[in-house]
Amino acid sequence: HGEKRFLSTISRRLDSLGALTRGERRVAGQGLFRAEDNLESPWARRALMIFYGALAEGRLACMGLADFEARTGLSLTEAEGSLRESDDLPPMNTFLNRLLALRIADQNALFRDLDSILAGVLERAGASGELERGIEDVVAEQLELASEEVVRTDPRSGAETRLLHFRLKTRRELMSLEAVLARAEALGPAAALVLNERTGRAALVEHGLTLLGEDDRLAPAVRLVRPERSTLVAEAAFAESAWAPAEAGAWRGAWQAELEATDPWRTRELVLVTGLLLPIWGRLPVRGAQVRRIKAPDGRRWLGRVLDPTQALQLKASLGLTDAAAAFAADPAATAAEVVERGVELSLAGGLWLRRARVMDRWRLELVGAGAQRAALQGLGCFVEIIAYTPRVFVPLEPPAVLAAVLGRHPVQQVISPAEAA
Repeated sequence: HGEKRFLSTISRRLDSLGALTRGERRVAGQGLFRAEDNLESPWARRALMIFYGALAEGRLACMGLADFEARTGLSLTEAEGSLRESDDLPPMNTFLNRLLALRIADQNALFRDLDSILAGVLERAGASGELERGIEDVVAEQLELASEEVVRTDPRSGAETRLLHFRLKTRRELMSLEAVLARAEALGPAAALVLNERTGRAALVEHGLTLLGEDDRLAPAVRLVRPERSTLVAEAAFAESAWAPAEAGAWRGAWQAELEATDPWRTRELVLVTGLLLPIWGRLPVRGAQVRRIKAPDGRRWLGRVLDPTQALQLKASLGLTDAAAAFAADPAATAAEVVERGVELSLAGGLWLRRARVMDRWRLELVGAGAQRAALQGLGCFVEIIAYTPRVFVPLEPPAVLAAVLGRHPVQQVISPAEAA
C-alpha cells in the first residue's frame, strides 16, 4: 500500500493533463482513477489531519501513537504531549515516504485506516456537492425539452445563455438478488442479512466501518446496502433502528419482492443553464456546482450547469427577467413544497426567515425572527407553539391562502437553496 504514492502521482498528473488539453480532467485518465487515488488533493490533506488526530487519541486499531512515532521517526506531539498544530504536522509526501520504510504489514494497516478516512471525507463532500467530479453524463431513454428560454445575449458576440427545462426518463441501477448474495459471501463475517420490522424491507449490513461526524471525529458505523442505493449510518443509530437479523429464506423473498415492485425507470425534471456562462458565472450558486452532459436517444446533446427550480428563479430574478417575490407569492403551494420538501430557505421583508423545522417527527413551516410580530402573523392565520419554553411561529400548510397572505405582507427578498444553506 505504501507504493500507492506512485499511483497518486500518475492520477494527479493525468488529471492536470486532461484539464489542460481537453477542458475536462477525466479525459486523459479515461476513467481509470478515482478521487481516492489522488493523495495530493485538499481532501487527502484533510483526511491525513483527521488520521493524525485519531492516532493521537488512540482511536485507530492499526497502531498506537508511540509505535507510529518510533517506527516512522515522525513527531506528532508537542513537548507536553498535545497534538501539534495542523501546519506543523508532517505533510502527505513526508508521511508517504516514511510509510515506504515500514514493514509491509504495517504499511497496509496504516494505509487501510487512512483510506477509510479519505473515503468518508469524499463521501461527505460528494453528498454536500463540494466534491468536483468533472463532467458527468446523463443518458436518457426518453427525453422531452419542456421549455427553452434565452436569459442573456452577449452584446458583442451575440452568443446566448439559455435556460433549458427537461423531463427525462432514466433507468434505475438495481442490485439483483444474485449480486447482493455474492457481495455478502465476499464480505464473509462482516456482512449480515437484516429485515426492517416496520416496513418488511431487506438490506445487507456491512459491519466494521467508520463514519466521520460533523466535528471530524471517527465513530463506528455500518453500511446498509439496499436494492437501489447504499447508505453509511452510525452504529449507535443502527442499533436503535427497526432493522433486525433475518432468516435467509424470508430475506431473499423480501429482497426479490422489492425488486419486482420497483419501477425500473426513474422520471425526473432537470434544469440546465447552457451556452455562454462566463459573464453570468458570478450569479450562479457557489456551492454544489454540477456540470452535466445530457444525451438524448436521437443523438442530441446539451452541456451545462445543473440548477434546481429555485436557483433558476434566482438567476432570472438577478438578470431582471422576473420578480422572485411575485413568483413565490403567486403559487404558495409550490413555495411550501420547495421549503418543506427540499429545504429551501426564504429571507422575507421585516427580518423574517421562512424555513422548515422538524417538530414531533414532522416537517413544519416556521417563521424565524417573528417574536415582535406574533400578533399580526396570528391575524393572518399563523399559529404559535411554546417549545422548550420558547414561543415559535408556524405557518399552516393548509390552506395555502395563509402562506400567500404572509408572503404578501412580507415579500421574499432572498432565496437560499439547500446546497448553499448546507
